[in-house]
Amino acid sequence: MKKRIYLAAIALGIGMLLSAGCGDGGKDTNGSSAFFDYDVNDYVTLGDYKGLAVQYPVPTVTEDDIQIAIEDLLDEKTDYIEVTDRGAENGDYLNIDFTGTIDGKEFDGGSAEDYELTLGNEEMLAEFDQNLVGKKVGETATFKVVFSEDYDEELAGQEAEFQVTVNTVSEINQPEYNDAFVAEATEYKTTAEYEEALRGELITSAQAEAAESAGTDALQLAVDNATINGYPESLYEACYQDTVDSYQAYAEMFGMEFEEFMSEFMEGEDLEEVTISLVNEVLVSQAIAEKEGLTITDKEYDQEAEALATEYGYAS
Repeated sequence: MKKRIYLAAIALGIGMLLSAGCGDGGKDTNGSSAFFDYDVNDYVTLGDYKGLAVQYPVPTVTEDDIQIAIEDLLDEKTDYIEVTDRGAENGDYLNIDFTGTIDGKEFDGGSAEDYELTLGNEEMLAEFDQNLVGKKVGETATFKVVFSEDYDEELAGQEAEFQVTVNTVSEINQPEYNDAFVAEATEYKTTAEYEEALRGELITSAQAEAAESAGTDALQLAVDNATINGYPESLYEACYQDTVDSYQAYAEMFGMEFEEFMSEFMEGEDLEEVTISLVNEVLVSQAIAEKEGLTITDKEYDQEAEALATEYGYAS
């Protein structure tokens, strides 16, 4: 999961890196990047980059994949109806603030604001959920729980005291998955038609992911086979900032501080190493493009930029 988050975070940047470089440099009249004010051959001596052997994952779609897609659609069409005239029940969707302490001190991961959970799903601990049953909006519950080894090995056996305030309680109104639902929610008339279409969409996506994975491996082999002597400082600085900005955006999405995100999801990955790896990919890609006479026109550049903007939800 950690690596997939990393790849997703910089996917947009890499897509443009290989055609225009890091940062926000513009293009010259030939469609190349005006940002590159250096000779890539001063830094890269290519090794083997053709006929490289890489693994091409076999694209597959399982019934579990189909069910996950169906559940995603059901979640999208689910209504959450806030209630204030009764206490929380198992199956309700809660928004809570909580503070957890051990021996009077807050511990890592033990406190949060606007945390959302479905009561009874035991996303936290069974005892945690049980102590919220019957609590109404605005009420605060204070209770103690003992961590099990299954939940957290480091905290196993320790007793924590939680103070939890219920902000909202909502009933979950999820539609039933049947032909009528599919006809209303999609362009298909039956569940069978919808699932067949899903299978086609998922296999197309799996094929694209397999090709991307093989391409990523091939590029890494080309980098490994090349001799790289340093890098332009301007390219490094721009790529470093792009990487930090991407991580920062994901940290904000998860409601986390930058350092916390890096520690939890990136396993303390060194930003300098990540940046140099990215810089090397750009340099080798440039060197190959130059040697093979590959060019990018303004039209191709703009089409790719538009496609990326659409994929990532930007207006332009």
